[in-house]
Amino acid sequence: MSATLIQVIRVFRFKSRDLPDPNPTMTQAEVLEHYTNQYPELLGGKVVPPTQEGDALVYELRANFGDKG
Repeated sequence: MSATLIQVIRVFRFKSRDLPDPNPTMTQAEVLEHYTNQYPELLGGKVVPPTQEGDALVYELRANFGDKG
């Protein structure tokens, strides 16, 4: 009996929009930096730990709006 390999893909979600993984070898921080070119509000943002949705790991990208006080 042979094992079936399931390839898990990464999806990056920002403002309810799913963004493709620009390069699977990039770190999460590098992907965040990559998307700051398209979404400047992500500058200084963060990547939330992933949730699994089917065969995908979904990372939420969050903008940094600073501390409110």
